[in-house]
Amino acid sequence: MARRFLAALVLPLVLAGCGNDDRSGADHADDAPTTATTAATAGDAGSGGLSAADRTAIEETVREFLVTGDCNLTTVEYLRDISLFAEDDATREEACTAWEKVYSKPLFTKEDVLLTDLTVSDGVATVKVGSEIAPKLTTLYQVTLVEGAWLVSGDEYNTDGL
Repeated sequence: MARRFLAALVLPLVLAGCGNDDRSGADHADDAPTTATTAATAGDAGSGGLSAADRTAIEETVREFLVTGDCNLTTVEYLRDISLFAEDDATREEACTAWEKVYSKPLFTKEDVLLTDLTVSDGVATVKVGSEIAPKLTTLYQVTLVEGAWLVSGDEYNTDGL
C-alpha cells in the first residue's frame, strides 16, 4: 500500500509542473501530448489486436481518472487500495467516500498527461503514464476490461534512471 500511496502522491506533483502557466491555448497547443502521439508510440506490436475504440477508451479512462479522481473509473479492488483508509472489504460506496477525502484536484489537465507503451493481454491493458517535464518519473497503470468497460485496476510507480 505504501507504493500505491507514493504513486498517488508523486505523479500528480510531477504532472502539476505541466499545469496552466498563463500561456494562451494557441501558444500551448504544440506542447500537449496527443492521442495520435500515444498511438504512434504504442504501435500495433504488443497491442494484442486492440481496436482503435478500445485504445481510445483506455487512454480516456486513465486521463479522466487522473484529472477527476472519478471512483467509477476504477475497479473496486483498486479503489480500496488507493483510498488509504478503506477497509479491505469496503463496498464501492465506502471506498469512494474514503478516496474522496484524500483525493485533491490536480493542477494539470488531461492534455498534460503523456501516455506511452500501451499493451494488452487477456483483457488487461498496461500503459505508461508520465509527463514531458519529468520523463524519468512514470507510473505504469493497469486497466482491466470489466463488463464491457475499461477500468483502472492497478499502478506501479517507476523511477528507473534517476
